[in-house]
Amino acid sequence: MSPDWQAARRAVARRLLRRSAQAGGATPIDAASITRVLVARPNHRLGNVLLLTPLLQELERVLPQARVDVLAGPPFAACLLQGYAAVDRVDTLGARPLHEPRVLWSLWRALPGRGYTLALDAAERSQSARWAVTRSAARWRVGMVDGDAAGLTQAVPHADCGVHQAQMPVRMLRVALGLDPDAPLPPLALRLRADESTAAEARLRALLGAADVAAPRVGVFAEATGAKRYDDGYWQALVAALRARMPRMRLAEIVPAHGRPMLPQLPGLHTAPLRAAAALCASFDLVIAADSGLMHLAAASGVPLLGLFKATDPARYGPYGARQRALVTPHLGAADIARAASDLLPRA
Repeated sequence: MSPDWQAARRAVARRLLRRSAQAGGATPIDAASITRVLVARPNHRLGNVLLLTPLLQELERVLPQARVDVLAGPPFAACLLQGYAAVDRVDTLGARPLHEPRVLWSLWRALPGRGYTLALDAAERSQSARWAVTRSAARWRVGMVDGDAAGLTQAVPHADCGVHQAQMPVRMLRVALGLDPDAPLPPLALRLRADESTAAEARLRALLGAADVAAPRVGVFAEATGAKRYDDGYWQALVAALRARMPRMRLAEIVPAHGRPMLPQLPGLHTAPLRAAAALCASFDLVIAADSGLMHLAAASGVPLLGLFKATDPARYGPYGARQRALVTPHLGAADIARAASDLLPRA
């Protein structure tokens, strides 16, 4: 994107925020009167949709009477969130919303009339999310701020929200409602149906055999983008170390969506579509994955998970569910990673 286009985009976003801004106030939120909630996080990456699921769980817990709409980025967001019964609708907004004027205009017209009583800016420094929350006309409009609280009625300092991208909006909501932000936080959760889990188990059983705690089934996902990517030699060394440490282990590759195996010496299963990929991950005894959208998908499936990090900060993006661990790898050898993997497996 050119600097001139970026400047124009920011100028339009500021104008939209000014036109949408309404008088804010510090009126305490009356949780019992909240009936309809807008959650805005229009990021187009897979992981960022899944990072919303702890907030959706928290809304179910603290506002069980409320119906929820989500403004997300990618079109597959509705599919991923279909297990959340409180979610009525999922709107999507692309990475460059000004390139989609019809979508933007439709949202502009619709948001104020939907009857929101609470709107949550669940993104970190997103002009699109702040615009949507401001435009929603909700009685209470909550967001995380460093200084600019335009359009909000409740501005929660970033310092009160922590740093993890899945936990920040949960803590923000708790602060706004006067609840303890440090209480245990929900993990990522993609709610799979029984039939999805059964089908995935059948696929994995056909490839590796039945589940056996003495011969664990371990899935490896080797794809990542940019600086998060590990080279072929790294994965070959890791596969050798895993086999040396756990000789009875049954390894398989979780093949990326593009369909090209990264570890052709291993049996492999393709990952598309997304919910089927999540169910497949959940069928393994352990998944080892480079930092990627699939890593977040595996985390949301609930499987024991070892996420490998070398470019991004796991304090912001790492898995944190039960028996899920982020490992910073630049100074670790293959044997160290194999040891960490074995520690996450159930014991015979």
